[in-house]
Amino acid sequence: MLASIHPSHLQLHLPMLQRDTVQKLQTCSRLSERLIELLDYEGLPPAHAPQSPLEALALQPEHALQNAGRRMGAVVHWRSLAKQVDRQATTVLDAAFGEGVRLFGIRNGAHWAQAGLSIPPSITSTEPDMDLATLARAVTDCGWSCLIRWRDSLTGDYGRLATLKLPARTLLPAASSTYDPIILKVAEGIAAHV
Repeated sequence: MLASIHPSHLQLHLPMLQRDTVQKLQTCSRLSERLIELLDYEGLPPAHAPQSPLEALALQPEHALQNAGRRMGAVVHWRSLAKQVDRQATTVLDAAFGEGVRLFGIRNGAHWAQAGLSIPPSITSTEPDMDLATLARAVTDCGWSCLIRWRDSLTGDYGRLATLKLPARTLLPAASSTYDPIILKVAEGIAAHV
């Protein structure tokens, strides 16, 4: 479980070490007890089963959480992503966050919007001449803001676990409550496929 936390939490306590060294320490079984004490990680993962898909999301490894965030951002920006149809554009976007994320956002954004799910309008949909790098950054930033909103919505042991799974310092503000339906739908999808 120690290997699944974001390395930045250990770097706060061990600032003299590089990130790759910290990541190696996280997988060292001999040091795991000391590192757990350092992080106040005792009692985690929670002893009780998750009560919601949002809590279940906290049990996912770091890379799966980041992918969930990118999916959330892709759903918000699905209209802008759907407009990018030429090979060069899709290659750039797929390199930024993956073809699966791009297609997930387009497919589910369209489906959920048609089903009546409230999807907040993205600022990118009003910018017809937006470059691909800006769109990729908008999707990624939106995803991080949604993950911060998700983390802030959890309490107790699952809230502590979610805090350790995301970077120790965040530069983006949490998404507003209007993003909650998307966060929940993505979490439900991940919980259904685990």
